[in-house]
Amino acid sequence: RGMKIGVTGASGFIGRKLTKKLTESGYEVKKFVRREVLNEDEIYWSPLKQEIDIEQFKNLDAVIHLAGESIAPKDIFGFLPFAGGRWNKERKSRIYWSRKWAADLFVDTYANLDKFPKIFISASGIGIYGEHGEEVITEKTQYNRGSFEQLVVEEAWEDPLLEIKKHGVRVVNARKGIILGKGNVATDIFTLVSKLNISSPIGKGNQYFSWISIEDVVNAYIFCLENKNLEGPINFVSPEPLKQKDFSRIIAKIMNKKYFFPPLPPILMKIAIGWELGESLGLTSMRIIPEKLLKENFNFECQTLEMCKEEFVD
Repeated sequence: RGMKIGVTGASGFIGRKLTKKLTESGYEVKKFVRREVLNEDEIYWSPLKQEIDIEQFKNLDAVIHLAGESIAPKDIFGFLPFAGGRWNKERKSRIYWSRKWAADLFVDTYANLDKFPKIFISASGIGIYGEHGEEVITEKTQYNRGSFEQLVVEEAWEDPLLEIKKHGVRVVNARKGIILGKGNVATDIFTLVSKLNISSPIGKGNQYFSWISIEDVVNAYIFCLENKNLEGPINFVSPEPLKQKDFSRIIAKIMNKKYFFPPLPPILMKIAIGWELGESLGLTSMRIIPEKLLKENFNFECQTLEMCKEEFVD
């Protein structure tokens, strides 16, 4: 312990909880900031300008890289047509380049140093797999390319970091599923729909959702930090992927609400939140197993959705 960990995206939904837990666990946390440095626990960087404080960076033992324009809007209102949260051209560009510029900056920084953090854990997403229907997905599964999210995760988030591996760095790509936790937009949507008693299948509801609680996400990042056997892509998902209709039914049950409004036609979902984003958030089927975490005996606090009760009930 006592390792120095640099965290990008430290002020985000995961970042806040992760930095708190790292600090409580005895790590020294340095937060990357894009503004002038105000405290000694901060490091300056700017992916846009391709600048980073080299001296500070050299002294880190590990980097946990969470920064990147959010794929979904920050809150429910962001889905409204003119709120800027939908996937228009400009937003898609920000989603892509925020990841690509950061990756390029890290690749360049490593290339020019002889002393650097030996562990690099980067956020990633299950979107890389693409649509897989009923097929069970592990870290070894081939990608089905074609969606925007798939392209972003592969090209802007994961592929550039292969360069860092060449320097003998242990690189982890944390492929996160749908994150459940109060204050996260996905959870807010599921909670609202259940509160209004309009939980229902989207289409036939047979598309698989791979989800994970925010506690398990935070613990999995720290587990990967501490476990030398874990590298490359790691699926951050619970061991129980669920069909969307079962997922909605269980949340309604947890909240003591009705389930079975008429099925929501997929077209309505696409119109409601935008065509591609609707496809990505509600209609793509990914039945993912966290094979590598299970093999290393990672202990999930929320193995089943029923165990996630406090994420939905006040």
